Amino acid sequence: MLNQSKKTYQIAILGMLTAIVLIQNFVPVVGYIPIPPINPTIIHITVIIAALTLGYKNGMILGLVWGVACIIRAFTTPTSPLDILFFTNPVIAIVPRILVGFVAGYVYQLLKKTKLLDSFSMIISSVLASLTNTIFVLLFIYLFYRGEYASFLNVDQGKLIGIMGIIIITSGLAEAVAAGIIAPIVAKALKRFVPTKN
Repeated sequence: MLNQSKKTYQIAILGMLTAIVLIQNFVPVVGYIPIPPINPTIIHITVIIAALTLGYKNGMILGLVWGVACIIRAFTTPTSPLDILFFTNPVIAIVPRILVGFVAGYVYQLLKKTKLLDSFSMIISSVLASLTNTIFVLLFIYLFYRGEYASFLNVDQGKLIGIMGIIIITSGLAEAVAAGIIAPIVAKALKRFVPTKN
């Protein structure tokens, strides 16, 4: 009976977080901040919360939901030509999002076995997961579309890595700091009701 109650809580929380991800993805300015060349996001925070609260497997599921929603958004309501170019590619749209859930949940699981305070374990896991999203999205863009991206920015391809480095330092670190602050606070509140079990 207790296990059934735990499972019910987990399903309810995952359903709630899934709804939040969909709202963030499709309602303008709720999940993406319209700052070119690549819109910063806060959706990764919801995926990280799921991973910290429900384990990396559920985090990966929510990451998949985000990735699929990202593809649909790119086809139906793109905010720039880059959306259509980059995020209709499943590798760019889905793989980094799934990795967010995996890294957040798995790193947290590993850190829980150390002497680190739980809060610090959550912060480290959240920051690493956030940077994973930024780095892998940019990596895949460079691998698949560096020519098109350089043309869009009107720069030489040789300067693209430097520009991507600036994106990581500015947008990527801002997203990571936000994740490191918000995700642990929310996850700690949710974990009072939903024990984590992988």
